[in-house]
Amino acid sequence: MENMIRVGVGVLIVQDGKILLGHRVRSAADTGGIYEPDSWCLPGGKQEYGETLFEAAVRETKEETNLDISDLRIFSAADDIQPGKHFVTIQVIARACSGMLRVMEPKKQDEWKWFAKDELPARIYSPSKNL
Repeated sequence: MENMIRVGVGVLIVQDGKILLGHRVRSAADTGGIYEPDSWCLPGGKQEYGETLFEAAVRETKEETNLDISDLRIFSAADDIQPGKHFVTIQVIARACSGMLRVMEPKKQDEWKWFAKDELPARIYSPSKNL
């Protein structure tokens, strides 16, 4: 495969002072991204050809959590490199969200949970940790 840099997006959603993280299933399949099962991550994923970064953030968040997000701002960017993979992950913050939080992709995440900043889990997905 040709060496390529891919773009990923992570979405920081803060509500009542808590951050939303999803637990990546232990038996999750490697989908070609940064593969770290049994870790906690922000909603997000790969940007698709033809969509803007914010469109990717909205789509991925809806696909994974059932939440609708808006008022997005770029928060940070980082290189996420593993053998044979290179992603630039752009973190955005969603200043508004609505809807009923649900596990929408149980083969990827088995739980979504709100964490206070001082109670974050120890095992956080590398691209999410780069915040």
